[in-house]
This record gives sequence, C-alpha cells and structure tokens, in this order.
Amino acid sequence: MRASSPAACTTAKVLVIDGSRRNPNPWASLVRKAGYEVSATVPREEAVPGPAGELPDLAVVGPSSAASQLECIQQLKAAAPGLPILVLSEEPDLFATDRCGPFEAVVCISPEAAFPDLAGGLALALEPSPYSNGGPPYPAIIGRSREILQIRQKIKAVADKDISVLITGESGTGKELIARAVHCHSKRFTGPLVKISCGALPDDLLESEVFGYQRGAFTGAYANKPGRLELAQGGTLFLDEVGDLSLFLQVKFLQVLEEKTVSRLGGTEERFVDARVVAATNADLAERVQQGAFRNDLFYRLSVIHIHAPPLRNRPEDVPLLIHYFLHKYCRETGRQVLDLPEAVSRRLLAYSWPGNVRELENLVRSAMAMRGWSFLDQALEEALCVDEDEKPPESRTDGEAFPPLPDDRICNFFAQEGGSLKSLVRTCTSELERDAIRKVLDRVRWNRKKAAELLGVSYKTLLNRIADLDLEEG
Repeated sequence: MRASSPAACTTAKVLVIDGSRRNPNPWASLVRKAGYEVSATVPREEAVPGPAGELPDLAVVGPSSAASQLECIQQLKAAAPGLPILVLSEEPDLFATDRCGPFEAVVCISPEAAFPDLAGGLALALEPSPYSNGGPPYPAIIGRSREILQIRQKIKAVADKDISVLITGESGTGKELIARAVHCHSKRFTGPLVKISCGALPDDLLESEVFGYQRGAFTGAYANKPGRLELAQGGTLFLDEVGDLSLFLQVKFLQVLEEKTVSRLGGTEERFVDARVVAATNADLAERVQQGAFRNDLFYRLSVIHIHAPPLRNRPEDVPLLIHYFLHKYCRETGRQVLDLPEAVSRRLLAYSWPGNVRELENLVRSAMAMRGWSFLDQALEEALCVDEDEKPPESRTDGEAFPPLPDDRICNFFAQEGGSLKSLVRTCTSELERDAIRKVLDRVRWNRKKAAELLGVSYKTLLNRIADLDLEEG
C-alpha cells in the first residue's frame, strides 16, 4: 500500500534491509528520526519477507555491492511490483531509469548524504510515479555507462522539441527503445507512435502501406485506406531501418518532410501531416550518401539530432545491470522465483563479446528462466560464436571448403534403409541445404525478408514461397 499524501507519509511503515546478525542495522534510527515507523529490520543475508499482505509502504536497502542490492530489489519487486524502494548507494546512476519498469519507484541516494537528504529521499520514494497506475508506458533505458547516461540526457534535452532525430547503431542495441523514449518524453506522448519497417516490404507494398490509397487505385484496392503517415497524426512517425529505402521512396519521403502533406495513391487530395519523424538505421548513412545510395538532402533532414546506440561490447559495465533487469522482468512475467546468478556465470557473461548486443542478452536470460538454470550457458554461447563464424565469407574459412561433405553413414543409410535412388538423395540433400541456407540468411538479417531476398539473389515473392514450402518459422 502506497502513501498518497504527505500526511500519510509521516505514518508510513518502512522495512529496513541492512547490517548483519553481528552488526545490527544502523539506518533504522535515522528512519525513525525522519518520522516514519520501522516495521522490521532484516539483515542482508536473510531472505526478504514476502506475502503481499505483510509488505510495508516503503523499503530501504542499505549500502552493499551493486549485485547484492540488485538481487535484493528483485526479491522485493517479485513480492510487490509497486513497492517504493530507497537504495543507499555510491552509484546513483545505477538505477537511473526514470523510475519505470522493474525499477519503478526506486530512488537512489548516497549513504554519505546528510540527514535532510535522507529524509527527502524517503519522501521522494513515496511519491506516486508519473508512469504507474495506467500512465503512459515508458521504456526503461538500462545502463550506467557514460554512453547510456549521455543518451538519456540527450533524449530529455531534445524530446520536447519538434525536430527530426536519427538513431544509429548495430542490430540489437535498442534503437527502437530510444525512439519510444523520445516519443514518451515529448509533448506528443498522448498521440500515436506509428512504426514503419522500411526494409520489410518491397517498394510497391511499402508505398501503399505508408501513403495509403484510394478505392480503385490498383487491383485489389476495394476501399479507401489511410496510410501510416496519416495514422501518425499528432504523434510520432518511426522509420525503422530507413537506410533500406529505395531512391524512389526517398524522394517521396523528402517531399512529405518538406511540404508536410501527403497524397494517397490514386488520389488528388493533399492531406496535412502533423507528425514528428524519428528514424533509425544500422547502416552508415553518410557512407551511403557518398556511394549515391542515399539522398544527402533526406539525410540532413532526418539527422537534425543524432543519437548513437553503442554496442554492448563497448559498455561492459552495463552487462550485470541488464542481466538483473531482464531476470526480474521475466520473473514477474512467468510468476517464477528470481533466478540466482552464480559468480562463475556472471564472469562468463562479462567475458562474452555479445555480437547480438542487448537483444542477444535478453534472449539468453529468457532461456535461463525457461530452463530454470544456467546449465545450457556454455553450449549456447559456443553455438552463438559458431554462427558468427559461419557468417564469414567462404574464403575466410580455414578448412578451405564452402560446404561440409555429406557423412558416409548418411549416404549408406539412405540407400540401405530408405531405399532411395541417387536422384532422390540429391533432391533431399539439396532441399536440406536450401532450407539451411535460407534460414541462416534470414537469421542474419533478423528476418528482414526484403534484404534476405537481395542477399539470396531471388525475388521477394520467390523467397516467400520457399519459406512457406520449407515450413520455415521465425524464432
């Protein structure tokens, strides 16, 4: 139960977690001095008490290691997700996520702070979060690295200004998360956030999806349909993988940005577009401009503000925080007990290079929650590294072979047990090789079917047919 007014705050019950059995808690007296009732004091080494009906109005987590404090917060939040928590830490940026998501209502102050600051921290922790209780969803940008802190500062500095933002970075670094944060911090947060995946569809389908169409504009256009540009009215238009836009559609987007009007396919009426544009790409747009593959005028229109999402390997100090964040997130979603993170596992994860960035880390934690342990970890990381090696061009392989030979026993079994002919063996192996090749290319481009078709040298329609025929599924 959370206090809803300053008067209620003075009688709030506080659980204090600190000290040890030999050294009693030193913070309880200060909490009482601030005017609060201490409902219980718990040594750090003991489990956090749990039924929701017995939980206090506020918990204070005393000074300790970051890992210990994160584990304590996970246990508290698993018992009561909305419980306000005051953390006494020398790393105030550790929990700087705008009090949202699994870290909602977590306030951090230094243990060296003066008593008035402690009292202020207690009062602040009890204040209702602006994003709780049905408020607008705010994406938590987790991290304490210098790069992440700079990203948060830049988002808050430019979010309320109606100017275009370009977000760059490798796949899996959280570009869409940053785009959502820009939208949620802006004055347009009550409006829609409409996403356009620029590389997911061929030009003709993408054009009709983005700009809409009038009835009769083409075969199959049986009714008027507004495009996503119109649907973003009063909100934010998110152009994901904008570097994949063809030159033809780049011209159309540039016209929309300059004139702020859009005309549906087959129509003549110009409709006013009031939407802020946020774009993201994993390509080097400046290089593509030099190559003539991207218009420089559109590039400058989109990159009024540039935010770069750094790869996870360049900010290893964020790895433990992200692991604990996702552990708690999926613990809450699955209703399971918080999974332990042994020191050996933590060291293994810190030493890993994370080629798939934050997305790879999140999927690994989800696997751990599903498997209820980390026994799969070494094999999973080795397989991930093998996939990364497999993506290298054939000439870079040390064995000098582009494809592995078919095992002898497989050939013998095929003829002896399956009664197959040479022709059927070739057909079977070719189908398996095709399936494997398509799967690897699709996984490499995150199932961007348009890009996969280009890499495979087939038409978009052919690729869709082969995906269906081979029964390939994403994931």
